[in-house]
Amino acid sequence: MGIDVTWEDERCQRLAELNDPGHLVIRFLPPPTAREFQCLRFVDPAGDTTFNQAQIVELIHVLERQLSSGRRDPKVDEHLNSVLEFVRQAVGKTHTYIKFVGD
Repeated sequence: MGIDVTWEDERCQRLAELNDPGHLVIRFLPPPTAREFQCLRFVDPAGDTTFNQAQIVELIHVLERQLSSGRRDPKVDEHLNSVLEFVRQAVGKTHTYIKFVGD
């Protein structure tokens, strides 16, 4: 199982989901020590990581930076772009959260 991304409301009801059957998210995550990748470096592949509305905007900036680096397999970049577009839909939606769901 890869790291799926979900958009949830305050009752933990899923509004939308982006699955990761190809295990591609792990391939664009920076190491936890990479301080230049605030937010994204905290995604836990073995657990769940939740981002609130205040953090989602920063998460988008970090995902954009990762995408612009373009040093990965095209499939990874394609999924990274899908994650970025998925996260963007949650901006400004009060009482909703983006969650990276690890195994």
